[in-house]
Amino acid sequence: MGASNSKQPRSPAAPGRVGLEGGPLVRLGAGFSRVSEAIAPDPIVLAVLMTLAVFAAAFCWSSAPEIHALTSGRRCLALIRAWFDGIWSPGLLRFALQMCLVLLTGFGIAKSPPVAAGVARLARTVRSPRSAVTLVAAVSCCGCWLNWGFGLIVGGVLAAELARRLDPDDRRRTAPLLVAAAYCGMMIWHGGLSGSAPLEVARAGVTIGAGPDAHVTQIDVTGTILAPGNLSLSALFVIGVPLLLSRFAPTSDGGELRLEAPPSVDSSAVAEENESNHGRRPADHLNRSRILSLSLAMLGFAAIAVRLSESGVAAIDLNFVNLLFLSVGLALHRNLIDYFAAVTAGGGAIVGIVIQFPLYAGIQALMRDSGLSATVSQGFVDGAVGLADAIGVSSSTSFPIAAFLSAGFVNFFVPSGGGQWIVQGPIMCNAAAALNLPVERAVMAVAYGDEWTNMIQPFWAIPLMGLTGVHARSFMGYCALLMLLATPVFLLALLLA
Repeated sequence: MGASNSKQPRSPAAPGRVGLEGGPLVRLGAGFSRVSEAIAPDPIVLAVLMTLAVFAAAFCWSSAPEIHALTSGRRCLALIRAWFDGIWSPGLLRFALQMCLVLLTGFGIAKSPPVAAGVARLARTVRSPRSAVTLVAAVSCCGCWLNWGFGLIVGGVLAAELARRLDPDDRRRTAPLLVAAAYCGMMIWHGGLSGSAPLEVARAGVTIGAGPDAHVTQIDVTGTILAPGNLSLSALFVIGVPLLLSRFAPTSDGGELRLEAPPSVDSSAVAEENESNHGRRPADHLNRSRILSLSLAMLGFAAIAVRLSESGVAAIDLNFVNLLFLSVGLALHRNLIDYFAAVTAGGGAIVGIVIQFPLYAGIQALMRDSGLSATVSQGFVDGAVGLADAIGVSSSTSFPIAAFLSAGFVNFFVPSGGGQWIVQGPIMCNAAAALNLPVERAVMAVAYGDEWTNMIQPFWAIPLMGLTGVHARSFMGYCALLMLLATPVFLLALLLA
């Protein structure tokens, strides 16, 4: 940034301009933020509390016959074994590694010179808190619809860049809302191209029925992700969420953002130092070979092309996305060493996943093996049917809403979209089939419920905390308010589907 952009003085407040404490939405957002700071625990503390709560619930109200029939001591031992096996489940550990790779390869793209330069140019166009929040939220929503990992990281990088350029006063007031804007894309991701439930039923299908009548039903993404109703809802959120969040932004005196110039770097000195330290030995030439990084990138692109030619859009899964991100990142960096350095810089963002994901995998195992997840899901289904009968409406009206609310509840304990689908998806799909409803509606109801309560489940915000240095307590209040305001939109979309 030039000298003209550094530390701009505030202009006098215009008559009638909304100040930092003015405006009902600004005060509402600030109020939710204060409540969140007062009551929200750290994500790791929340994970431990939920582990203990689910263990106690599984012990007291297990519906699985093989556990419920045991004496208290043996039941406790059985649940401990289920929890242990859940933590070290090979499938969930594989999924955890895929999640880490999504974040790291997304970080590699976001930190590449072309993308980093684009982020810096975007940051220089911002002149007010509202435009900053709008920009970050729009990038997050668009990016998360394409792939949740990419959107989360790029939105976080942009939020961190904007927060870094604010002067201390504006940073304290605006940074939490910027991080909430970076996280808001997680409220639309499951209806996007990386949605776990829609991709899983497209790839492996879902088993409907039991015994000799059981059959596997596969649902192409044209009936879920690419369905007109889902595309319309996604477009509404991509446009509406940034505009809504921008209204929570405080306005500085005069309405302008005060920017500080980023630290300057003497590029000629850096280049001279690199030249003196590298490039004189054969190993240095290999380490900085552009040919090697491009060769691996081209191999990845070739594998992606083969998969697409063989399976079409059904090929798009987590492995596909990770290979795509790896290949794009390698192509955008100058060499393997630069790429590895960029990915290593994002290593801290996955620490929370590495430590906390096994805890949530253990919670998932407890809920599954004790029958709690089936009990919760079936309870919502039975409630929907009973309510429909009581008020004289069709089950096609009440069931999708019940599936949505059930998924939102379970997501709080099993925040992985793929993991939640394993324990809840088949139950909801079989219930839909029994009610003669399209299975696609059950798939998307579960997907919407999962992404809906992401706004009050801070697990996936852990990378953003690492990127921005803003604690979950500071920004989750804005996310909770966004969730409440989005609730009627989700319900209406399910009723009109």
